[in-house]
Amino acid sequence: MNLASGSSSSSRFRCSFDVFLSFRGEDTRSNFTSHLNMALRQRGINVFIDDKLSRGEEISASLLEAIEESKISIVIISENYASSSWCLNELEKIIMCNKLRWGVQLVLPIFYKVDPSQVRKQSGRFGEEFGKLEVRFSSDKMEAWREAMISVSHMSGWPILQNDDEANLIQEIVQEVLKKLNRGTMLLRLPKYPVGIDRQVNNILFQVMSADEKITMIGIYGIGGIGKTTLAKALYNRIADDFEGCCFLAKIREASNQYDGLVQLQKKLLCEILMDNSINVSNLDIGINIIRNRLCSKKILLILDDVDTREQLEVLAGGHDWFGPGSMVIATTRDKHLLAIHQFNILQSVQGLNDGYEALELFSWHAFKRSCPSSDYLDLSKRAVRYCLGLPLALEVVGSFLFSTEQSKFKLILDEYENQYLDKGIQDPLRISYDGLENEVKEIFLYISCCFVREDIYEVKTKLEACGCLCLEKGTTKLMNLSLLTIDEHSNRIEMHDLIQQMGRTIHLSETSKSHKRKRLLIKDDVMDVLNGNKEARAVKVIKLNFPKPTELEIDSRAFEKVKKLVVLDIRNATSSRSSDLEYVPSSLRWMNWPHFPFSSLPSTYTMDNLMELKLPYSSIKHFGKAFMCGGCLKKINFRGSKFLVEIPDLSIAINLEELDLLGCVNLVKIHESVGSLSKLVEFYLSSNIKGFEQFPSYLKLKSLKTLFLYRCRIDEWCPQFSEEMDSLEVLLIYNSTVINRLSPTIGYITSLKKLWIIKCKGLKTLPSTIYRLSNLTCLRVLGYNFSTFPSLNDPSSPFLFPYLTSIKLFDCKITNLDFLETMVHVAPFLKELDLSRNNFCKLPSCITSFKSLIYLSTSFCKLLEEIPKVPKGVLYMNATESASLARFPDNILDFISCYDNYAKRRYNPNVIKELILMNCDIPDWCQYKSTNNSITFLLPANHPTWERKVSIASCVKLQGIDKAFKVNSRVFINDFDVHLGQFWKHEFEGGKGPRGEYLWIEVLDPYRFLYLYDHYEQNQPCFRIKSSRIIFDRITVLFEVITPNAVSIKKCGVHVIMEE
Repeated sequence: MNLASGSSSSSRFRCSFDVFLSFRGEDTRSNFTSHLNMALRQRGINVFIDDKLSRGEEISASLLEAIEESKISIVIISENYASSSWCLNELEKIIMCNKLRWGVQLVLPIFYKVDPSQVRKQSGRFGEEFGKLEVRFSSDKMEAWREAMISVSHMSGWPILQNDDEANLIQEIVQEVLKKLNRGTMLLRLPKYPVGIDRQVNNILFQVMSADEKITMIGIYGIGGIGKTTLAKALYNRIADDFEGCCFLAKIREASNQYDGLVQLQKKLLCEILMDNSINVSNLDIGINIIRNRLCSKKILLILDDVDTREQLEVLAGGHDWFGPGSMVIATTRDKHLLAIHQFNILQSVQGLNDGYEALELFSWHAFKRSCPSSDYLDLSKRAVRYCLGLPLALEVVGSFLFSTEQSKFKLILDEYENQYLDKGIQDPLRISYDGLENEVKEIFLYISCCFVREDIYEVKTKLEACGCLCLEKGTTKLMNLSLLTIDEHSNRIEMHDLIQQMGRTIHLSETSKSHKRKRLLIKDDVMDVLNGNKEARAVKVIKLNFPKPTELEIDSRAFEKVKKLVVLDIRNATSSRSSDLEYVPSSLRWMNWPHFPFSSLPSTYTMDNLMELKLPYSSIKHFGKAFMCGGCLKKINFRGSKFLVEIPDLSIAINLEELDLLGCVNLVKIHESVGSLSKLVEFYLSSNIKGFEQFPSYLKLKSLKTLFLYRCRIDEWCPQFSEEMDSLEVLLIYNSTVINRLSPTIGYITSLKKLWIIKCKGLKTLPSTIYRLSNLTCLRVLGYNFSTFPSLNDPSSPFLFPYLTSIKLFDCKITNLDFLETMVHVAPFLKELDLSRNNFCKLPSCITSFKSLIYLSTSFCKLLEEIPKVPKGVLYMNATESASLARFPDNILDFISCYDNYAKRRYNPNVIKELILMNCDIPDWCQYKSTNNSITFLLPANHPTWERKVSIASCVKLQGIDKAFKVNSRVFINDFDVHLGQFWKHEFEGGKGPRGEYLWIEVLDPYRFLYLYDHYEQNQPCFRIKSSRIIFDRITVLFEVITPNAVSIKKCGVHVIMEE
């Protein structure tokens, strides 16, 4: 866990490059570095590499700047790296940036034919070269370089030995860089000037290090606006890389008040940590069970932001046994008692910033863009800081408001507000910014704070314009400059602190006590007062209601005649028992969002002249009358789950339509021909009646379409006919469309297609030969039923027809013959993932070794599979679970479970496989140390001459299993100091049922990892070693723990020490 201290202004930095390459030119420029540089650039990674062949001793300012502006530094440490002061200066700068930016600016070391221990200790030839610099440089400089080398030697990286396959290692490095870059886009946004945060983060992490808990529960509490969420985000950014899965659940108090809010939070938690958006959670009890069962063995990081009830904690993180050892749950709240009840073991109070230093610094950054005020503004600034009560939010808002304010006006503003608002409450410092706004900007602020928070900024600007707001660009920019709102850089959604949002609503309600004179109606009583009253409410532009549970609304059929200037209608989770339909909808309406719309139709007189979005999911609507005779402004239509809808009428007038969602419309039988020609349609989601369509477009000519999802569609006997105009489609998903028995050959026109998923299409047996025209395809999934083979190819030697195809999954397709793989070798040479699970073939063909880029291969639950030949060297993971007939397999399989054969019982070679799980096997005879309980202890010479060679251990444990999922963990102790929490070995049987029996788990600890554990021990513990006959010994203990109670028991264990020359 990274505890590097960070500077107050380092949470965000300018990034001009993705990767900075540091290397010794004479050692690696023309070979390894050159190849790595090319591989990175081929994947679109922006690399900075210094191509100068000669260098001086002083590193240039431009190079220092390049290091500062790179997201990742790759340091290629070779034998002569330390002989170059230039390289060492680069390294010193790289490590400094890593520490100052809390580890957000990453360092990935490559130890190129040099041992990391030599870098750490400056020993061997590497140390000799470094020692030669002592005559030229000061002791302080040498010490700074030593610290940098020690730091980089402890970082996770890649050791490259003399005979290693460098090409494969380069691909592995590129994949890791891509993963880190993608992860970097998911870092949580922190304030531009996070003053004092690094101190608080380090304080919490030091408490974590001293805590002896399998699960760490951290509670952060304090008043609103004090910085609890910011602290939680900073913790997340600092430590997220240490966990298998991470999730940040924001604004839980607000989200749980929405309909099904806690269920949706459970679903988000599961989807983000498991990276599976298909997970379905129907109620809280099911959500609890899924979380406990799926996450109990994963080391996860979960942030619960702004909790205010015990129920929220109980359904999202109910117990310490919900998550795997090493997991961390962090909750922020205003209620300390809530944390104590839920047994959080670390409680952190967030106090206001110190007036004398931190608060003044934060205020100064916003008011003067520097860390401290000039002397003539110092006393005024201290007054402002005292007024803000140490609240970071208030300091930010007030400081931003006073930016570029001359001294006399600065003093006048403080005088006025001290007289008006002093000692009236926390919110009052925030009003200093609102009251200073121009009227047009005040109006924009009130609309956003009351109605449009967490909506897309571009859509909000369109809505504001429709509501009559002026100076939109100037106004929104002003609000951002004053820190009254922010824009999420990933989603483009407007974010606003809940205290500022609450202030806006308070101001809105105080403007007038008469609801019909308000521009925004946000409360049920106000809405019903207007809709059922006798007064016309011409001022009303927005009606926005969001009930936490289904609420009855008594709405008269002509109620909306009172709001003839209405622009936005957003009513969620409201029902109505009235049998009569609406008779009036104002023509001014632009946005209509009403899930569970209770009426069967829209008024026959409503023409949709101005309507841009019509969202009526799960509604009772049956037909539209003449509503779509107009509708040229429509961009989105959503009738998802509207089970009474039978027909989509003529939409030829909707020339701007971009999204059409008809999923779950189970009685839909007619779709007008015009739908097939909507030239701007981008997303189309469709389900059909169980009897199929009576009318459907004969050809799809949707030239802008990017996503097409067909769910349970019965479209004659094949998929729709595609035209050559459909050159934008990227995703085609056909799900559970049982009558489809072949795809139309016109699918070959969709050359832009990247993802093709065909799931549970019972009648489909093959694909059309035109599939080979899809040159941009990256992912192919065919899951379920009777798919048997790929079509033949006229010219099997045609190269690279699928140059971008990296993943094929043919799951549960009853495949008996894999001859088509011969063709795939030629047309998809860069395939990385091949999943052939649950099929009926007996043997993997030998051509499987020709997939040189293959990383993942699965033949799980192929019960007829008898033989697996050699697999490609690059395969990192092969899953052959539940392959009961398997009689032959290669040495480089990493996971092999439940194979009942004699071959599996023979002696295991610990120098080949890194992990193996076998059934009905005993501890191998070659184990040097054995035990009949769950731990084993032995002695190793601490100064053994083999430490200069590769040394590691193979650990074995024999388990007695029963027919349910079980999880086991291994730990390593050196002289009773816990240095290694091994990864879980987790075995689950489908449906919770599997064969009873004994299991043998063998794990080989990587030599470099074992050496790292020793270094970790030596740095953290005094050397309490055993002396005997002038030889110093270390006591090594390997402990096995069953994580899942009553699932398995440990019968025996063994350890073998591995030493290689």
